[in-house]
Amino acid sequence: MQLRLIHVNSLIMNNKILYCFIIHYVLFSWQILYGQERIDKNLMTAEVSGHSQSLFSVNYERIFRLNPHFLYALRTGVGYTPGLTIRTEKHKGTLTIPLVYSLLAGTRKHYIQLGVGYTAAFGQDYVDSTTTTPTIHQKFESAFILSLGYRYMWNGFVGQVYPLFQWTNNPTNRFSVGGGLSIGVIF
Repeated sequence: MQLRLIHVNSLIMNNKILYCFIIHYVLFSWQILYGQERIDKNLMTAEVSGHSQSLFSVNYERIFRLNPHFLYALRTGVGYTPGLTIRTEKHKGTLTIPLVYSLLAGTRKHYIQLGVGYTAAFGQDYVDSTTTTPTIHQKFESAFILSLGYRYMWNGFVGQVYPLFQWTNNPTNRFSVGGGLSIGVIF
């Protein structure tokens, strides 16, 4: 029994250095995570084109900190594209709802962002035959979108620009390349 107690005591003594390193790491990590520049967690943005696949959208985003150099964000919103008049026939506009997950890498004000998203679009079924290849518009259209761009966040302001690649269920436009531009406020 006494031999086991001596063995346990020697393990504890040998691991005191390890325990000190663990405590130091926990305290140091806490200081890095919460001693850095504050990142506000809510954003409201107005976007032209982009993940919403619409002419204009308004979005809400929530930002979370992974570590001092990496953030991630979840975003949703609502977008709208006005309807078309084709040969005196007026067609309804399209309402879109984007859902986006973004990973941001950078420090202070400048970030590179990678976005992965899904957008649901609700419109009207019709065919635009005025284009060279007739374009099909569907009542429901879904898209998967990948973007890589730049984000600037400073003093309650956010601006971002990015190219994007999208895959849709529309038979006349399965794959396309586009872009997005947005400005907004951090609160």
